Amino acid sequence: MQSLNDGFFFKAVMVFIILLIALLLTTPFMVLFSSVVFIEEEFISDFTWAFLLSLFSSLLSASISVMLVLPVSYYTSRFLRGWRRRIVYSLLMVTAVITPSATGVLLLEFFTLNPLGGYLNRVFGVVGDVEGVVVAQLFVSIPIAFSYYAALFASVSRVYEELALESGLTRIGYLYRVLLPMLRGRVLAGYVLVFSRAFSDFGASLILGGGIRGRTWTLPILVYSATYMGGLVTVSTVLAFYLVFAVLLYYFLSGLEERGVGGVEEVE
Repeated sequence: MQSLNDGFFFKAVMVFIILLIALLLTTPFMVLFSSVVFIEEEFISDFTWAFLLSLFSSLLSASISVMLVLPVSYYTSRFLRGWRRRIVYSLLMVTAVITPSATGVLLLEFFTLNPLGGYLNRVFGVVGDVEGVVVAQLFVSIPIAFSYYAALFASVSRVYEELALESGLTRIGYLYRVLLPMLRGRVLAGYVLVFSRAFSDFGASLILGGGIRGRTWTLPILVYSATYMGGLVTVSTVLAFYLVFAVLLYYFLSGLEERGVGGVEEVE
């Protein structure tokens, strides 16, 4: 009887939260269904460019972030302890603590005021261009990648590592030939998580990329701009697409985590 009451309590709380979120998420669709939808051709062009830019820049920044963070996460989870570990965590997680806008300002100052950053900006054209959007998304997604993969690697038994080293593999070989293939489902789930963080960035991308229409407008920037320029129906159209994309993305992510394709739970 007690377990039945406990189950009812948990279900009631879950249903309550889901209903609240559903009411929030369905609002843009209600606006669309209750209005005469007329979308200008210019807006369709802006929307298409913003979505494709967000998709491209997020895939690129997430890929770079994961490639850089994987060896750092492995090394930190295995060999760093005490103050050394705290320093690494503090430095790599700092952009998760400050706002994305502050991250964008730091990057803008680096590429305009720092001699090294100014040289890189002249060579690669970072500020006010697509490269700036990629760099901004990279820096806001690194903390997500690091925290996820460091926790993932720390959860794996050292038995696999010891067996790999005894068989003649180096630690680098163990990481890329044993550990990552063994955890491929969760590694991919982490990539999707990092991608979603990059895709949703607004502040850093706006400041470093410049928020130039038809050039550095990402989907979050388009949502912001449409709020003030496009009217209620236009904003609802963007939000409806954005919400469907987000739900499908996290549905895919949760499926990867549940299946644990190649995960440790299937090996042990």
